[in-house]
Amino acid sequence: MGRPPVDPLTVFVRETVQNSWDARLRTGPVTYRLEITTVAAAQRPVWERMLSPTAQVERHLGVGRVLREPPVRILTVSDRGTAGLGGPTRADELTDGRRDWISFVLNVGEKRDTDQGGGTYGYGKAVLYRLSKVGTVLVYTRTSDSSGRKVSRLIGIALGASFELREHIDPRPYTGRHWWGHVDDEHVEPLTDDEADQTARSLGLPVFASTETGTTLVVVAPDLDEFEDTASAGHHLAETIAWHTWPLMLDERGSDRLVPQVRVEGRDLPVPDPAATYPLSLFVKAYRSARKPDAEILQCGNPKKDLGRFSLEKKRVLPMEKNGGTKAAAYAGVPDDPHHVCLMRSPELVVRYLEGPETFSTNVAYAGVFRALDELDEVYSAAEPPTHDNWVHEQLQGNDKRYIRTTFTRIKERLADFKRPEALPHTDSGLPLGSASRFLGGLIAAAYAEETTPSGRPGGSGTGGKPPGANPPGRRPRSRGPVTVIGEPVLEELDGEPMIFQRVTVDGTGPVALTAKLTVLTVDGREDEAPVGAVQPSVRSWRTPAGEFESDTCFVLAPAEVELRVRSVPDTLVDVAVEGLLVEEAS
Repeated sequence: MGRPPVDPLTVFVRETVQNSWDARLRTGPVTYRLEITTVAAAQRPVWERMLSPTAQVERHLGVGRVLREPPVRILTVSDRGTAGLGGPTRADELTDGRRDWISFVLNVGEKRDTDQGGGTYGYGKAVLYRLSKVGTVLVYTRTSDSSGRKVSRLIGIALGASFELREHIDPRPYTGRHWWGHVDDEHVEPLTDDEADQTARSLGLPVFASTETGTTLVVVAPDLDEFEDTASAGHHLAETIAWHTWPLMLDERGSDRLVPQVRVEGRDLPVPDPAATYPLSLFVKAYRSARKPDAEILQCGNPKKDLGRFSLEKKRVLPMEKNGGTKAAAYAGVPDDPHHVCLMRSPELVVRYLEGPETFSTNVAYAGVFRALDELDEVYSAAEPPTHDNWVHEQLQGNDKRYIRTTFTRIKERLADFKRPEALPHTDSGLPLGSASRFLGGLIAAAYAEETTPSGRPGGSGTGGKPPGANPPGRRPRSRGPVTVIGEPVLEELDGEPMIFQRVTVDGTGPVALTAKLTVLTVDGREDEAPVGAVQPSVRSWRTPAGEFESDTCFVLAPAEVELRVRSVPDTLVDVAVEGLLVEEAS
């Protein structure tokens, strides 16, 4: 089944959202709602009377026992703004029209005939039974028949192990599939219309408004044992929805968007806004860039073919602890700060988060988006396993196989710049500076360096032989100096202080004045003025070929290499900007 996530609720959300989105009417938003409830005491006898199997079957199924032992919980997934499950209710009937009911309720693994849809009903349906401790699901739907009349349908289904009844008036083997409805010539028909609606109401299920269509699926006795309580499970579901459906939730989609809702025991829980919630917001930014007309198009060279749109966003961050993200994020494949590319195709449900190389600095994260072109949608769809969570080129042939393989190659090429070097500079103690930086960065501070010039254009930094101090007599600053940062800044403890080390070079010839602009970064941006009495980062020294100088400004002779040492501030991000000014004789 491919690489299904270890979390059944993640699979549950992915598959049910996909089915709901494929069934959308395209006349407005699709409402997708998950609800965890406890069956009320007044309604429990109705559940027990309707769903308890015969004594011979009970020991093989167990749903009756669960219904007699409160609390009885149900997990409901419902969609509105969708077509519902229409078509014939018998699999042996021929039809030239819709087959939704047959495909979902009766058959297994039948592909949906939906343009740019998600895939098959088989795995999506199986996860419903898997999530139920007793393998039991109710299906309640409202659809339109061939004449346009609204039709309600309700049926119960259970999927268990096969068994044999030998001590019975009619001994026979049983498949393990069970049905609740109207028995008609060894076929079970659903309850329909008023009977279906009244039964749903007696079970405590929300009934459809007169003009509504859609589907409600009820998982009886869902397995939520890994959570402390139902509220924890609900928050996990809300976060899972955001991680796997965020492209469909964005406001710019207008009426063609998903509106997710989560409710637990009568209380609404918020679904995170992906555009305002890190790290999803970084993926959203990349997605929006990928939709622009000038976005990069990844290509296959032989045969020449456009594959999809690609965009990448980088961000300076306060590093999370290892595996410091939410459980939903970890199941999605992004356990902490992202270094991933989100893969998607039409209909823009997340296929997977492809992990890329970690950045050299723990304080730099990146997120990318690859969106396959619609003209190749069938190719990418065919490359998906039943879980729809990967693209596997090995299951394709010919050019299709090459397109999928090349997609991953091109993405890998774009991420190559983030790859950490194999060899890292060492301190006098023999400890790699990179290791010290990554270790201390999460505990003490973070540092960034950039090359700047007075005009704000790229510049660089360097070392040299002039002692620090004011401008030497007879010299004055002039145009920008060619200052270049060498590698990432690193963090290490020096004489009991957290110290940022940044190496720079100065190209060209002649004296250059180097200065460092140090700024504390906050969640809201740069902190240009520190609070009264607050500790501020400061230059400790410049190490140059001529020696070490303790001053805010350093004069060096280019070409040269300099190491800047900055006293950091605990629990902050520090931006280190190095400016270089060429110096000439005064006239």
